[in-house]
Amino acid sequence: MDLVLFLITALALIISLIREIRKRGSDSIGVVVWKYFSYYTTLSNLLVLVWFVALTFGPEHSVTQFAKNPNVATAITFYIVTVGIANYLIYGWLKLSLFERISALLVHAVTPVITLSYWFFFVEKTQLQYSNLGYWLIFPLTYAAYTMSHGKWTEFYPYEFTNVQALGLNRVLLNGLVLSISLLVGGALFIFIGKTLGGF
Repeated sequence: MDLVLFLITALALIISLIREIRKRGSDSIGVVVWKYFSYYTTLSNLLVLVWFVALTFGPEHSVTQFAKNPNVATAITFYIVTVGIANYLIYGWLKLSLFERISALLVHAVTPVITLSYWFFFVEKTQLQYSNLGYWLIFPLTYAAYTMSHGKWTEFYPYEFTNVQALGLNRVLLNGLVLSISLLVGGALFIFIGKTLGGF
């Protein structure tokens, strides 16, 4: 099961990268790859991929035990689910070519759905703790800081709400605060749902 999910996630990332290379314009392959791994969507899918790899090591491996930790598994699931929800709330169903639509569906819908399904059926949820919510912000806030930092020098911002040059630092920091509060509220709701499901 873990291997199948790994292969699906790997395929989603590969096809998505091919899409970016096909529409690269004047960018070199190296720049395209760097930009590709500058998207939160890509990194969240990559995190899921690493998680599924860790789950295949074997029950005696310390990495696997860490990956099986309910709070770790739930955090990763939350990240990728929010990717799917945010994408369709913000962008909706864009008019894309067939290949682009397949690529977008893989990283924004298929991966979130299979990860959520795995979490729903195979992750122990009764041990989830609200006290871990603060740790959940490390990944998205680190990503935001990295994006703002390299954007100052490269002028490339994967997402407009992090564009300091266009919006100003105060607006971007406010966006970050709103996003953090939203993630905390959403994470708390996710844990509540998980603990409720785990009680059945």
